[in-house]
Amino acid sequence: MITVEQVLRLPGLGLEPVVEADTSLPVSWVVTSELPDPTPFLEGGEVVLLTGIRAGHGDRSWDGYAHRLAARGVVALGLGVGERLTHPAVPPELAAACRASGLTLFRVPEATPFLGILRATAEMRAAEERTALESMLAQQRALTRAAVGAGGPARVVRELAGALGGWTGVCSPDAEVLEASAPGPPALPSGRSLPELLARLRPAGLRGSLSESGPDGTVLVHPLGVGDLPRGYLVVVLPGPADPLRTGVVATAVALLSLHAERTAEQALFRRRARAGALALLLGGEVRSADALLAVAGDATWSSVPQVRVALLRGGAGPLEDAAHRLGTGPVRSGRPVLVGSPAERSAGELTAAVLVEDAPARLAELRAVAAATGLRAGIGGPVAVAEAAAGEREAREALARTTAQQPVAAWDDVVTAGVTALLDPDTARAWALALLRPLREERLRPLLRAYLAHNGHRARTADELGIHRNTLQQRLHEAETALGRSLEDPQLRAELWLALDLAERPGRPAAASGHGATGPVHRAEETRNDSAER
Repeated sequence: MITVEQVLRLPGLGLEPVVEADTSLPVSWVVTSELPDPTPFLEGGEVVLLTGIRAGHGDRSWDGYAHRLAARGVVALGLGVGERLTHPAVPPELAAACRASGLTLFRVPEATPFLGILRATAEMRAAEERTALESMLAQQRALTRAAVGAGGPARVVRELAGALGGWTGVCSPDAEVLEASAPGPPALPSGRSLPELLARLRPAGLRGSLSESGPDGTVLVHPLGVGDLPRGYLVVVLPGPADPLRTGVVATAVALLSLHAERTAEQALFRRRARAGALALLLGGEVRSADALLAVAGDATWSSVPQVRVALLRGGAGPLEDAAHRLGTGPVRSGRPVLVGSPAERSAGELTAAVLVEDAPARLAELRAVAAATGLRAGIGGPVAVAEAAAGEREAREALARTTAQQPVAAWDDVVTAGVTALLDPDTARAWALALLRPLREERLRPLLRAYLAHNGHRARTADELGIHRNTLQQRLHEAETALGRSLEDPQLRAELWLALDLAERPGRPAAASGHGATGPVHRAEETRNDSAER
């Protein structure tokens, strides 16, 4: 940037300041004009040279002339003076007018051609541009060296901040700061928050960029990536304006970080596909092949995980792809879901995809959060060994069948807690129960049998609960056996009677598992089975 002061100090020209206003103002160019009002042909930032042939004469006073130039943004006025020119010396009226308008005025000796001032200014500008270009190239090389080294993005961010003298950071599309030159981001000069800026940019995809200035500096935001959607954003907060040198360095950083983001995305996509293939193999019982595929992708093998859960997600293709992206970047290890189900289901637009997660509270919480965020239904199987993933898929399918619009997530643990009757069709189960109990026409026999079964066949306790003599109990149990045509000592009959009494005495019981609710806590299936056995 060339200033008025630098123009006044050009060597060998003999320029003499007469009125010094703000000499730190930048100079856009040097022009000559003898027009009484050259402002229609100016853009601001110019140094105007004249001899005063027409300006300041007649009804066009120096006051009006100086005021018009200052209002247009002219930064300095140079008057050529000499014995052979219009003015042998600078008119006092012109000096007073420039002083009143805040316009720098300098004297140009007769021996100094205006062309010499233009040429010297152009050479100074060219030299400054060469210096700026060399500086930008040096900074670009430094950024490139940082990008190809270990921890490329973090090093690029720090190198860029050092070159610009500001704060720089890389954030995700959701405005999460991933890399930063310093803790932050700081307060943005525009007064907007980072999520607000990204919300404005996001609809434009990779075509959008943003530059906003405020009293405290400038904020620049550029999308990163070379595909269809931004992989992230580079945010730069500068203490001053964004000059061409700075914007050029930022552009280099954007290119380097975009390439790294695409390379990272390709690697992540490869790992997601490898995980998807491994999951398909696991569901088919091919544990060794699945581990071999994961090893090729440089991922941890599943055989080292004690227990896993299979989850089935159901919904449209768009939400499933969104879930795949979220699961591929979150703590859930499965990554890209594998489509399962019949071609008829897929053609109907309702897709079902399987994912595999470690049996850990954090993984299950992440899976539930993704299902809620994408609007998918999810059925989560119970904890199984990796080699039993196929069984886990069957459990997940049963849980998925019990999801509703109000409870879009169901777990096999809840189904187990609800008992085996939750697995039966309610109408069919009730019809079976009534058929089994139909021979017991005496109404008193059903409560007797329930008490007898509740005490696990202990006759003394049963008689005490019912308030009858043991012989009376014995007689009625014999009546029940005669009606059923089977002995109550048969454990299978006891189990069937218990279920039948439960189904018959609670008409209209829904088939969906009540338990803790589809969105309640997930308990380990083995613990639930043990509890049921104790009861």
